[in-house]
Amino acid sequence: MLRPLGAIWVAIGLAAGITAIVAMALGEASIVPVFGMTAAIGAFPGGLLVLATQGVPVRARAVDALGLALFVWLTTPLIAAIPFYLSASFNMLDGTFEAFSAVTTTGAILQNPEDLPRALVFWRALLSWLGGYATLLLAAAVFAALDKDAPAIRRSVLLTIDRDNVFSHLGLAAGRIALIYATLSACIWVGLMFSGQSLFSATTLAMSALSTGGFLPVSEPLNAFLSGPGILVLAIGCLFGALNISMFWDALRDRKSLLDPDLVGVAFLVVGLSGLSYLAMPAFSLDHGFNALFAVTTSGYAVSDHVSPIAVAALFAALVGGAAASTSGGVKISRIMLLWRRLDAELSRLADPSSIAPVRFRDRSAPDRALLAIWTYVLGFSAVLGLGGVALSLTGLEFSEAFAAVAAALANAGPLFESTSEGINWRDVSSNAKLVLIPVMVLGRLEVLAALAAVWALLRRI
Repeated sequence: MLRPLGAIWVAIGLAAGITAIVAMALGEASIVPVFGMTAAIGAFPGGLLVLATQGVPVRARAVDALGLALFVWLTTPLIAAIPFYLSASFNMLDGTFEAFSAVTTTGAILQNPEDLPRALVFWRALLSWLGGYATLLLAAAVFAALDKDAPAIRRSVLLTIDRDNVFSHLGLAAGRIALIYATLSACIWVGLMFSGQSLFSATTLAMSALSTGGFLPVSEPLNAFLSGPGILVLAIGCLFGALNISMFWDALRDRKSLLDPDLVGVAFLVVGLSGLSYLAMPAFSLDHGFNALFAVTTSGYAVSDHVSPIAVAALFAALVGGAAASTSGGVKISRIMLLWRRLDAELSRLADPSSIAPVRFRDRSAPDRALLAIWTYVLGFSAVLGLGGVALSLTGLEFSEAFAAVAAALANAGPLFESTSEGINWRDVSSNAKLVLIPVMVLGRLEVLAALAAVWALLRRI
């Protein structure tokens, strides 16, 4: 199991090497050695692990692979944090917070882009892009094997799941997901270039949009530097990131897959949130729709610099999130739709106790044990939200601010904290609050119960 870990460390090292080249191209030669050192720290031990495990069969059950995933999500940001504090732009804690925020695609930033070397701004976006890809691979190869009785929440022809060895098809999944992910990124990049963005801005925005990281090349609202077509392209990119990655693969074979219930659920949330925005500010504006889409996809972008008039609704929409097997955070719309259908079935039974009202999703029946697992997940998610809010309030934040911060971190929708809270941003939170928020971001990315199962898997191996 060390081989995938080594490969990921090598990937981070290569990413740092690419960023060193970008720094040279941007005329920031002074920061090149920092990224060179990061490349060596990531690639050298990672390469040794890969070489040392050559020829050794890679085999693991899903729960064991979860332990590896947790270890990856805890160690990789520590390597990625090196450029932040070695560049003298951050202290060690702030640099670590920034790295976890980027790799988990949370998008919570402590310094404005204008105050940093542009190479670090690019590094943020690149880490978010890589974190989004890792999230998709984790969902397709590991989480799908854990779904068990859940009716096709994540599974598709994109990958055949082997519960006894989730690594058996990892290479196939990695290649297919990489092809889709790179193609979508390129399409978003081309659209942003045609909308008038510079090469640097279009590149960072394309990576941040598809990963739903919410990072920006400047600290301004979207309407200050993006044209109408540019905002539309960015919104489409975020929507792509919030949809099930397998849908794009399935659509090549069957166009009916475009009628995926996740897409319907996301559309319903966007329309509902837009309607609430209109009721709060009764003036027709496309900004309502774009802001709603950015909230639901957990990218958290804001079209203008006005504080959201429906802050609580926007945060709860982000907590629901996008589709399963997507880069968005949250509970996932599939689970909410399954629970809603369970509610409908229970009401039908109350009206006619002798009736049989099975719960179906994607033309498959959902057994009670699968729905029980979903209820358990939702309750676990809610518990982390509540306990995290209490813990943050003990660090000095007002409870409303603490709730907004932990909700944004758990949903991996960092920018929403600033767009829904007036007069406060991530820079204002204390060091103790950052120590609380880092594990919350990881829990959100690993979907809470899966993270706890990963801890249990690691403890079993110790």
